Amino acid sequence: MLYHYPSTAKVDKIIPKNKFYQRGSANHRIERLFVEQVESIRWAYKLSPHTINLNDSETIKEIQIFSIVSRVERLDTEVLQFIDKLIPSPIIFEIVFEDKIKVIANYKRQSQADSQKFVLGKYYATDWQDPAQREDLPIVLGMADLYESFIEQLLIHTNKMTNKTSSNVFLSPNVGANLSTTHQKIASIEDKIAHAEKVALLTKQIYELQKRMYKEKQFNRQVEMNLQLQRLQKQLNEFLTH
Repeated sequence: MLYHYPSTAKVDKIIPKNKFYQRGSANHRIERLFVEQVESIRWAYKLSPHTINLNDSETIKEIQIFSIVSRVERLDTEVLQFIDKLIPSPIIFEIVFEDKIKVIANYKRQSQADSQKFVLGKYYATDWQDPAQREDLPIVLGMADLYESFIEQLLIHTNKMTNKTSSNVFLSPNVGANLSTTHQKIASIEDKIAHAEKVALLTKQIYELQKRMYKEKQFNRQVEMNLQLQRLQKQLNEFLTH
């Protein structure tokens, strides 16, 4: 989900790393992560009603696109979380490592208890992609719709990646497609997130159980584990088809 962003939204401003950990009073661990793992941070685009001609939203006024050049292939999400906590608006991170790029973000929402505060969710990410393979922004009416579209695409990518690491799990080639179809039937982004996380959990449980079955020597235990596996597979199939 690499997108072409309009030139009207371009900021293209390098932000010194120390600005983040000084402003946020970072502890020694966070400061070390910035120094060791981050080469540079660029505020690439600011998506807003004025820059991309979308309707305003009560909850989403702007979406920031940050490009981070990483010194490591697995950038610690604590770095992203630290930046996210400093900036109220949602951030879509594009992580650049060598000649590849991945998109990562969490669902940042307004706190129900205090409208001046916001809540961070889990981080979702794409696999590494070719930087040249960008597409047009999705066609939506407002800023909130655009943000939810970003998060939904990340949910689908994250579940596809889960299945790559769990390649023996049944239905694995179809999970991404089935999840996308199921999401069309679910109204709220919160419900879509909960649904995707349940699918990811079931997929992981199936994968772990299959590994244990492969190592198990006792026939009776194999039978028990196979029955448990069938129940988990049925649950996953129901989640993907209803």
